[in-house]
Amino acid sequence: MPEESRIFHYTSIEALALILSSRNIRFSRLDGVDDVKESQRLNGIDFGKFFFVSCWTQKQEESIPQWHMYSGDMKGVRIELPAYPFRKVVTAAGEHQSGMLVTQDITAPLSVDEMIGNGYFITPLFFNDFFAGPVNYVPNTEAKYAEAISQTDDGGMTINGLPKLPRLKSQDWAFQEEYRFHLFILPTSHMEGGTDGSIFKGEAAGDIGTGFRKNIDPGINYIDIPMAEEALDNLVVRLGPLSTPGGRLCVEALLDRYAPNAKIEDSHLTGTVRSRNG
Repeated sequence: MPEESRIFHYTSIEALALILSSRNIRFSRLDGVDDVKESQRLNGIDFGKFFFVSCWTQKQEESIPQWHMYSGDMKGVRIELPAYPFRKVVTAAGEHQSGMLVTQDITAPLSVDEMIGNGYFITPLFFNDFFAGPVNYVPNTEAKYAEAISQTDDGGMTINGLPKLPRLKSQDWAFQEEYRFHLFILPTSHMEGGTDGSIFKGEAAGDIGTGFRKNIDPGINYIDIPMAEEALDNLVVRLGPLSTPGGRLCVEALLDRYAPNAKIEDSHLTGTVRSRNG
């Protein structure tokens, strides 16, 4: 993706306030998104509880359906950010305190320590299309999962094209032209605390894959990933077509406090959409 490309997200003013005040972007579980068909169960595993997503679009032209669906009666906002709005944390090659062995320097939105949670582990799939890409709209999501996942003779499992599974969606939603970031989060009962500096050794290392194969819930419904400071400097907030004067004042106050270099602009549809209230 070109460095100068942009991504867009339709949401409420309240959600904008949470994003700005926390400086985080929330990733939610796939089994909680609007398209029920995205969360597939195969070979005894509910994949929707291990995939976490943040949903955007690369379409610069405003979308009336998305204004209606996600911005609170078209009175919310559309957030515009650089295509990669996250930090770039460099993890050096070598063995780290957690016991994780990194074979080469990697750059990711999270450090090794931040990938470890209380009972879960965020797999470090942050390379190229492992982390983000356009959604693929298909006639049958279940069939696509079945093509990608197969059991081995020894009772294990082979998953082909893992990074792109959480980017499969029913073609009924193709109007969204969605671009998506995603995480693969696995459960482990040996991560709690993590103070002994060896959670990736011995029994703990094997526990990660075992928890997934046993369909153990990772125990979280969302995870917040920090944004890069420079992303907020390049933030553009577009007001909804039916934005109110009070809504504008709220957005202006939020930007003044949390993102003073950000821009605010009116919708191109302002004055062309009639309010349902008259």
